[in-house]
Amino acid sequence: MSLFGNLNTGNQSRASPNSGSSAFFGSSQPPKAPTLGTPTPYVGSSTLFDIGGTSSNPPPTTSLFGTLGAQAQQPTQLPSQQSQAQQQQQGTDQAPQPSNARPAYFDGLLERGRQRQFATGEKDNLNALPDLQLGLGDISRKARELAGTVIPGRKQGDSRAHYLLAASGIAPGAALHDLKDFNTVASTAKRGTDEPSRTVDVDAYVANLHARTSQLMIEEALATSARDFDRFLEENVTMDWDEQRRKVYEHFGLTPRANTGEDRAGLKESGSFGRSRRQARSQSRTSTMSASRNASRFGKSTLGKSVLGKPGVAGQPLPTEFADVAETAATITSTADRFQQQRQQEFAEQVRLLNETRSAGRLFPLLHSFGRVEEKSESDQGNLYVETYKALIQIVKEKPQLSESTERGAIPERFYADMYLRETEERESAAPMRKRIIEGSRTYLEKRFFQNVESLIAKNPREASVGGVPSVLQKIRAYTKIRASRKDLVLEETELQRIGEDHCWVIVYYLLRSGHFKEATEYVTSNAAAFRSIDRNFATYITHFYNSEDRVLSNNLKARIDSEYAQRQRIAPENTIDPFRMACYKIVGRCDLSSRAIDKISGDMEDWMWLQFSLAREVPRSLDNERYGLEEVQGMIKEIGQRHFGKNGDSLDSYGTYFRLQIMGGMFEQAIAFLYPFSYISAVHFGIALDYYGLLRVSGMSAPETDLLSFNTKNLPQICFGRMVGYYTRDFRSVAAAPAADYLTLICLNSTPPTPEAQSYTNLCHEALRDLILETREYSTLLGDMRPDGTRIPGAIERHLGLIHLEDQEEFLRTVTVQAASTADDSGRTTDAVLLYHLAEDYENVTTILNRALSEAIAIDIGQDALRLQPLKGSAVTQQLNTNASQQNSSSLLSVEDPEQLASNMIGLYNSNAMYYRKIDHQNRVTCGVLIQMSQAKKLVANQKWAEALDKITPLGILPLEASGSIQFVRTTAQNFSSLASPIARNIGPLLMWTITCCGKQRDILRSGAYADRTRNEMANSLLTKAKDCMIFAGLIKYKLTGRVYDMLAQAAGEGGAY
Repeated sequence: MSLFGNLNTGNQSRASPNSGSSAFFGSSQPPKAPTLGTPTPYVGSSTLFDIGGTSSNPPPTTSLFGTLGAQAQQPTQLPSQQSQAQQQQQGTDQAPQPSNARPAYFDGLLERGRQRQFATGEKDNLNALPDLQLGLGDISRKARELAGTVIPGRKQGDSRAHYLLAASGIAPGAALHDLKDFNTVASTAKRGTDEPSRTVDVDAYVANLHARTSQLMIEEALATSARDFDRFLEENVTMDWDEQRRKVYEHFGLTPRANTGEDRAGLKESGSFGRSRRQARSQSRTSTMSASRNASRFGKSTLGKSVLGKPGVAGQPLPTEFADVAETAATITSTADRFQQQRQQEFAEQVRLLNETRSAGRLFPLLHSFGRVEEKSESDQGNLYVETYKALIQIVKEKPQLSESTERGAIPERFYADMYLRETEERESAAPMRKRIIEGSRTYLEKRFFQNVESLIAKNPREASVGGVPSVLQKIRAYTKIRASRKDLVLEETELQRIGEDHCWVIVYYLLRSGHFKEATEYVTSNAAAFRSIDRNFATYITHFYNSEDRVLSNNLKARIDSEYAQRQRIAPENTIDPFRMACYKIVGRCDLSSRAIDKISGDMEDWMWLQFSLAREVPRSLDNERYGLEEVQGMIKEIGQRHFGKNGDSLDSYGTYFRLQIMGGMFEQAIAFLYPFSYISAVHFGIALDYYGLLRVSGMSAPETDLLSFNTKNLPQICFGRMVGYYTRDFRSVAAAPAADYLTLICLNSTPPTPEAQSYTNLCHEALRDLILETREYSTLLGDMRPDGTRIPGAIERHLGLIHLEDQEEFLRTVTVQAASTADDSGRTTDAVLLYHLAEDYENVTTILNRALSEAIAIDIGQDALRLQPLKGSAVTQQLNTNASQQNSSSLLSVEDPEQLASNMIGLYNSNAMYYRKIDHQNRVTCGVLIQMSQAKKLVANQKWAEALDKITPLGILPLEASGSIQFVRTTAQNFSSLASPIARNIGPLLMWTITCCGKQRDILRSGAYADRTRNEMANSLLTKAKDCMIFAGLIKYKLTGRVYDMLAQAAGEGGAY
């Protein structure tokens, strides 16, 4: 609507619907460049002076001042402009003008003048300005500029091109103008957005400044977040695909594994996506510590899941995490009953004693100790476990009466590691260990048989009638008599040869069966004449057999005894030859090794096993033409297992029998893997006992971690010992962290001798201990605690530093404790982080964490629930080591929930000892003291002790409470605000509210007295002055306070009379 009303409104209905562009004054869109002297073939393309033609109204163009056109005509049009506007208005098809347009003449002039100030001298930007705002001078200048775009004398283009483009729906003039006007509009819009406000209103200026400041702060925060995120990605997701490919190839054995310590260190320092810069920086900070040979790296495991496995639930046994035994374990139902828990506790006690003895450098009879625990077991296979330990005692030659490794016959830990783990294809190099296994197993079976002999005699003393103190020969004679009376010596009725009243061959056989070779030889030689009458050569054979070191006859005697044995087997009529005589020949001369059994003699599995070990020899080929040694025995045991103890075997109920067979046959790794699904508790402790003496081959880092039993490149069996022990602790580590640490310490048994594989087990042990610390949070139990006087109580791990190859206490603190402290701090466990950093002697970080906790506690509004810290768990170590009753009542300095009390305890301890406060920044200690006083003032305000609270706040010097109305003093205090520490500055708002509230409440108390008092009035006025000074101070730092705090301050000041 124009100043003079709507002109020529009737012509609006005659607008051509297909018109393309309007006249120069009829549209806010910039005009097209004219082409003089050229016919206008298209009705939609009008020139500068073709304003009378019909045209449609194009979409309005948004400029600096909004959408301008016929809808916003200015009231200051000249007559010529009015006539042109009327003609333009007749040729446009617009909606009716709003009737509420404001005819503000002078406002329009002022606004047009402001617009022209920015348009003057900017030739390129005039196209974007509203057309109706131009004066006659502007119009004339614009016309000259547009006319100058045509070069005189230039040949114009062919008009047929216009017709061609017009037929295609393209307006060449409009397109050319849009291309020329593209940058002009953008630059004008940009200038419009950056145009400063020219108003002089103070409130509007402050509001605009606040808005711009807030926008800048938000943009800066977003930019900082983006930079932090990019930095995090750069540090943590730095992928080295070549390195990852190499690890995958090595893991699956496609390429040889690097054996150098540097490669192993690089593997452990790499993350899941390669080496990260953060890890590189952390390693550079601790390079001085990791320079030692036994340096520990507590990086995250690069091969997958945790060493400890999933934590268990009391009373609910978890399924096994080893895939190769999971199928067998799934068919067995087991429950975690009270007897099993008691059994685990007894085993844990023996493991604790083992570690203490090892730390003291003494020997520990581990097999005897574990055997005694199994004797108390009520398991149906418990007796077989006890007998298996006895077999191992004979193999190892463990002597419980010896406690020092220097004593003769002592067997220290890892004694057999070099012999047993020697991986060589030469049979002779491993012969000593195999020979010891054969002799030990045979000796065990012989001693067990003689115990049965004595037991039978004791049960049948009348039939035995040995009398007095019987000798070995008399006991065997009595045993033979009892068996003969029961007629169970032989399976079939066979004639047994006699010498006098003795069954001579039976006595010789049972003397050999019980391991009394000397007595058997003496019995034959003492009855040489009688034996010569029935067998003239046997005395020679058994004498040579007894005197031979390896129990092997010479080649000549071997040939003679083989010939005699074969001849009697072939010629003698059935049931006429004494079977015990043939058995003695087979044992002494190792005859007919193709048939390794004794016919017609009653016996059991142990008798058969004893015969196998009696026939087996580990001697050079030159002395033994027929090869039958430990490997052949193991092959027979394996065949028995496949036949009777496989997946579909019929003897799985007696799995303890086959387990004992495997142990006696030296198949230690297979025995552990076989027993694990049936009784993982016994399997773990048998594995510990074997590994303690070096009789267990453990898998390296290249072996699959999902299998308990695997095979190395030389097809030798190996056990995943580290994870087996780690998974075992899941039953009790949540309630008994110290015993779990004792078990995990045993992983380092495989760290000797120093090799790359040994170092990997050291790292695995360290990783397991770190996971245990972080999972259980038993920091005081595992890492130590503090007494109220500041002295340290060593934890379960620290007491056995030598066992985990951390000789230096400082290294231990800076590796395990610092990482655990960092994790606890990130998780918000303040008390744990304070303890750990204190144990690591990082007192600066302790103070920083205390300041942060105090700041968070102070920031909570009065009346809400106060911040409570989670105190440390009860320390079993503390209770064991603190013998003084008073110390037991307050055993830990950190057993508090109040942040203020915790900070007071720690700062009091640090301030009392120069060893502590010299390592803490002075400003940090001062900040902690100020925060403690602020916390105390908050408690006084909460208890409505207004005067005491003001007395506590005034000495802090943070607020201008001593300004006495001095503006300069208040400004100085406000200027010092920027120098305050962040924990203090963060709580300046609550401190102001407390102060103003205290001033108002105390002033009301002073003014509510019954009698007027000058002193009271002066004190009330002084409190009012303090409140006003605080409000001025708050106004000076207004933008550093939140809006909520400032509103609460204003309300408190109004209630207190500061306004």
